[in-house]
Amino acid sequence: MRFVSFRHAGTSRAGVLLGDGAGADDQVLDLAHPAMADALAGAAPAMAALIAGDLRAAAARISAHGLAEGARLPLSQVELLAPYVPERIYALAFNYRDALEERGMAAPAEPVLFMKHASTVVGPGTPILLPPDIGGCTYEVEIAAVIGRRAEKVDRDAALGCVAAYAVFNDISASEMIKRDGGFTRGKNLPTFGPLGPFLATADEIADPHALALSLDVDGTRLQDGVSSNLVFDVADLVSWLSHRQPLETGDLIATGTPAGVAGMRKPPAWLKPGTVVRARVEGLGTLVNPIAEGAPHGP
Repeated sequence: MRFVSFRHAGTSRAGVLLGDGAGADDQVLDLAHPAMADALAGAAPAMAALIAGDLRAAAARISAHGLAEGARLPLSQVELLAPYVPERIYALAFNYRDALEERGMAAPAEPVLFMKHASTVVGPGTPILLPPDIGGCTYEVEIAAVIGRRAEKVDRDAALGCVAAYAVFNDISASEMIKRDGGFTRGKNLPTFGPLGPFLATADEIADPHALALSLDVDGTRLQDGVSSNLVFDVADLVSWLSHRQPLETGDLIATGTPAGVAGMRKPPAWLKPGTVVRARVEGLGTLVNPIAEGAPHGP
């Protein structure tokens, strides 16, 4: 099932996307509609509540209940938001073999982890704001995995069972700032630097998260083209590895890294520019579209 958060008639709530988010006839099933109340079993019609209460179980209840005709809204009449804003985002660097080959780097012995702030997360259609004084910034199409139940010291074989859903994530990065700082913290965590969406696909919709095609275009020019079989540490590895270092909590998000083709590795560099549009796509997870705009100066 494909879950979304959306705004309609002045309020925001959760829904189910009927389509892939790109079709002219796509609809959103409004989970706040009275006709869907029984399907929620008392949960609030909000993604945080549905995830906290077991997203897979919610999907099963909604499916068994049926998709009430009166609860359907044309996608054209709603504003899609980030499907979910997690409290914690675990993000990975240097985690695709083709990207390492492009850089002339050996694979790391263990995952290279940094944290992305919840305040970076924006939804489809929201502008990515680039401060004019921070230097070159890149796009990074990624697969995001949302944890569906607490995971502590989980074996790899059981790790995918802890994942409730997957989504497209675009790990916008101020590459030249990161290089100057010698670390990821500032350059990965500017406002709007974490587009997520357009929907959360429950894990049952993705037969194999390690065999998905990823791509990214800027103004129609293909800049990234990869496949998740090239992950150095795949989703199961990451869930297990992280859970042995501290418990993963329901709702945590793991951004799994990006394939080759980032802006700084191109000649000349393909830094993001205001006035352009980025389309990040993952097979089975839709296309996440965000315009680029100039933001306020960042300062020192």
